[in-house]
Amino acid sequence: ASNFRTDFAFPSKAEMAKPKEKSSAPTVPVGTRTGKTFEALREEYLALKTAAVAVERVVVRTETELKDGAVQLETLTRQIAAEGTEVATVESSATVLRKKLARLRQAPSRRAEWQGKEQAITPIEEDLWELQKKSAAGSAASDASVQATLVKARAQFTDNSEQQLRGSTSYEAMYKIIGQELFVAKGLLASGNPEHRREGVTTALSAARHASEFAVNGGVAARIVEGYILPNLDLANDANRRSLFNEENLLGQCANIFERNFEYHNVVRTYEIYLADAKTATRVDWARERIGDAYENAGDLKHALESYRQIRDTNSFRNLFQRQIPRIERQLKG
Repeated sequence: ASNFRTDFAFPSKAEMAKPKEKSSAPTVPVGTRTGKTFEALREEYLALKTAAVAVERVVVRTETELKDGAVQLETLTRQIAAEGTEVATVESSATVLRKKLARLRQAPSRRAEWQGKEQAITPIEEDLWELQKKSAAGSAASDASVQATLVKARAQFTDNSEQQLRGSTSYEAMYKIIGQELFVAKGLLASGNPEHRREGVTTALSAARHASEFAVNGGVAARIVEGYILPNLDLANDANRRSLFNEENLLGQCANIFERNFEYHNVVRTYEIYLADAKTATRVDWARERIGDAYENAGDLKHALESYRQIRDTNSFRNLFQRQIPRIERQLKG
């Protein structure tokens, strides 16, 4: 079929011609106490909290040993005073314990250091809670917008398409439905309003999923991603990590579709797009790991190894560096 036109309530030409003001680059929220983003605060919190916990363990262990040791020494002292006790043996134990307690008391206390680290964490924790509450409020506002006419029309159209696919008895009927979804996606993506285009991307993603699940054609699903979603990645600018239009989420779905069709070169390309704009060292390492995994699945061990070796936080990828990389190195040498 060359014509997949279908009845869909597109916005008016005037609405589609006029871009929504300042919607393409939303401001990333920052904490009022630190002036830092959620991502930056999370990284800082993890580093400071890890250091604080290490000092806390030393403080608690030392104070516990002092408390328990004092009780033990008191018990030994009473035994020495009691009749019939082997004084020499008990006195020897008491002497060892006294020396240990003296050493512990002479060592400088690290409680002040621990408390200082906890105080430094306080504003970070407060900003993290504040930003999480704002994110939740933003999600609630986003949920309320589901009542908008276009969103409702697109959701209903997708539901109807899926119901028709479930009842289809031929691939011809299935491809016609998928073609109609792409007709709607293309129309919405032609809008000057980013919100309309987002609905177009959502429709295209549904078409890709339907091509994979119902038509069992991963190649078509992958071409939909290449033709309709990757060219519109400028829309993936939502700071909310739970949003489809968070860059990591949208690219993750694209990569999954490529991976299911064994197009590992496109998986690499997808994560390289993410890598080029990764905001933190943690996300850079994550992207490097995903790229290396794609190369490894493709049988390209040389490039897999190169990508893995660029990971900086080796502790977070301990198994990779202790087992996987040495195994790949042995394979390449053999």
